[in-house]
Amino acid sequence: MRSLPEFRMGSGSNDDVGDAVTKVLSASLLVTSNTVGPSMFTLPEAVGGVGMMWGTVIFFVLYMYNLISGLLLADVAIKIHESSECEVPSSFKDFVDTALQSETAGTLTAGASLVSNSCFLAYGIVHAGSLLGSSFHDIGLDPMVGAGAFAAMIAFFSLTHTNTGLEKIANAAVMVVFSSFAALLMPSISNVSDPMGTLLAPGAYPNDFGAALAAAVPLLLSSLVYQNIVPSITKLLDFDRTKSTIAIAVGSFLPMVMYLAWCFAALGGGLESATSNGAGAAAFTAFSVSALIGSCITAVMSLAEEYESIISRKMDDDDPCPVTNRFSTPAVAAAMVPSVAVALAYSNGGDLTGALHFNGAFITPFLYGLLPIILYNSVQKLNESTESSPPFWSNLPLVLLGAGTIGTVGQDIIQDVPSLRNLIA
Repeated sequence: MRSLPEFRMGSGSNDDVGDAVTKVLSASLLVTSNTVGPSMFTLPEAVGGVGMMWGTVIFFVLYMYNLISGLLLADVAIKIHESSECEVPSSFKDFVDTALQSETAGTLTAGASLVSNSCFLAYGIVHAGSLLGSSFHDIGLDPMVGAGAFAAMIAFFSLTHTNTGLEKIANAAVMVVFSSFAALLMPSISNVSDPMGTLLAPGAYPNDFGAALAAAVPLLLSSLVYQNIVPSITKLLDFDRTKSTIAIAVGSFLPMVMYLAWCFAALGGGLESATSNGAGAAAFTAFSVSALIGSCITAVMSLAEEYESIISRKMDDDDPCPVTNRFSTPAVAAAMVPSVAVALAYSNGGDLTGALHFNGAFITPFLYGLLPIILYNSVQKLNESTESSPPFWSNLPLVLLGAGTIGTVGQDIIQDVPSLRNLIA
């Protein structure tokens, strides 16, 4: 009988494990920072429309919807990396161009992705301007000036830091989000006078649950979106499937838990009570600022990735797969100028919640529901000659994602089209 090799515990293996855990944790925090943003402040009203119990169910269903979508996109990125000479598929345009071999489809997809991420960036800049205006009300700071200053800071970070540096800034913002959220949440939940009553209370519109559901789902779906950062996550984790799966699952689970706790505290009256004192108000400000910085930086990263892809196709004809670790000035400018222009126009009392609703109702289901299914099937067909046929049950995630997409878009069409017809009339 052959003896087993001697087991030795070396520092090298421990260092490798530690580095792997650190990278996965860092990537998870990047997913979280890309998810938690100013749209969070619209959630209590949306959840209150259907009730906390139904809101919890909807949140979990949408978490699974986005998880399936994110894992499919990660698998597409990894398979394209393994089967091509390109170092990294850096954007959805690259995914579509490579998987579908259609530049037209890639351009249309990039356009939808740009519109979606620009909505979030503009909403964040507007909210930052409002926050700065209220914080420095004594000196008469105009929200438009505050929005411009915040946008200038985000642009400065994006132009002067590498992709890894931006990731570190976003992760630092997430750590502040966690600490300030904990400092704010503990007294908020303890101040909820009737926890069970808050959890079991019916929605604000018990006689029109369908309309309340149609109003809530797009906002909740938009608030849980992170898939635009999935290509960067797979790249940061060296296209390792296990690490990417863990990072995406954990990083997207934390925001759902935070959202549920936030809505519970707000609907139960504890949040208002906690923010009425100095410590609670300071924690709320720290939470808001860090969430805005983290979400806006990751939104700019995603937008700049798309524009870098477009620019590289126009200028780097000799290198179809350029790899850069810093965004160019044209890419950052293109990423920020449209969103900043919209934000400045809406910074004095404008409301972009309708844009988030439209994004969650139609753009998000296309980008992160329909598109992952198309890309996954296309990549599978390209690899049919080298891989054995997958078992039939492996298509279950695709069926669930497709059914969820049809249901999401369908219920919005049923609710929104009559309203649009009445508005036109």
